[in-house]
Amino acid sequence: MIDRFADLQLFVLIVERGSLTAAARELGLSQGAVSLRLAALEKSAEAQLLRRSTRRLQLTEAGDQFYRTAKHVLEEMDDLKGLLSGDKGALKGPVRVSAPIDLGRRYVAPAIDAYMRDNPGLSVSLILSDTMLDLNESGIDLAIRYGRLPDSTLQIRRISSNRRLPVASPAYLDRVGRPQRPEELLGLNCMSLMRGGGRFDLWPFVVDGAATTVKVTGDRDANDGGLLRRWALDDVGIILKSAWDVADDIKAGRLEALLVPYCPSDVDLQIVMPPSRQRPRRVTAFADHCAMLLRRLDTCLNDLGIGSTDLSGRVQGVATEQV
Repeated sequence: MIDRFADLQLFVLIVERGSLTAAARELGLSQGAVSLRLAALEKSAEAQLLRRSTRRLQLTEAGDQFYRTAKHVLEEMDDLKGLLSGDKGALKGPVRVSAPIDLGRRYVAPAIDAYMRDNPGLSVSLILSDTMLDLNESGIDLAIRYGRLPDSTLQIRRISSNRRLPVASPAYLDRVGRPQRPEELLGLNCMSLMRGGGRFDLWPFVVDGAATTVKVTGDRDANDGGLLRRWALDDVGIILKSAWDVADDIKAGRLEALLVPYCPSDVDLQIVMPPSRQRPRRVTAFADHCAMLLRRLDTCLNDLGIGSTDLSGRVQGVATEQV
């Protein structure tokens, strides 16, 4: 039987860091010592937990179940220690959070700062990426994501509605003109986000009540939404961005929103978490904090006239609630 929590901690660390070498470095041990302890753990568990190759470690089916159980046991032990120490209200331990780059920098990072001031026992890892990371492989406790999510096994908590808008600087639009209909984007310099090696150049709109797309072209693209925003601020061209990401720029007059009545409200902001019967209180409490803080932005979008609740009907025949 496995009776040492240190071995469970080691196994979870190996999985979440992706290699024996990284786990050994973090623990200040030799790779050989970590390898021996892993072998002893597998012998005690009477199952192969990891498949090793020269490039990566991969969980076996038994290893995946073992990892989930080990993580749950360790989290329960953390909560138990808090109760036994009399620190019943304090939240302690690690939380790994993923968010889109711009949203993470502008809103999630400040939310973490505020939350940790009230909960100094927490340690938070923030992973910023404009691609959808695998929560289990990355060891992420919760992710904040836009749009419809294909993975039905995730636990999804909707925060609010949102939309993507074409935006550009006033100086750029003064040079090329302001498009009045989606097809007028053709021929303009539209810079797109790259995802998975592909270019997100089919921009969605609703015209005469029907969903449509416009295939845009431009002289540059990037896998970093923040870089696209900088190019737009530098008067280079038009980008398609979440309304939340550019609300401050629109309010300050640095960027202008284009074709707003034609933009569908299909980009809900959501908190997603891996499937679990039970998760640590620190994770659910942090999710509650993020949801409460981010919901407040809806009022800001509506005040600017770019929210999802105040635009239906501004152009006759346009239904903004369908993709």
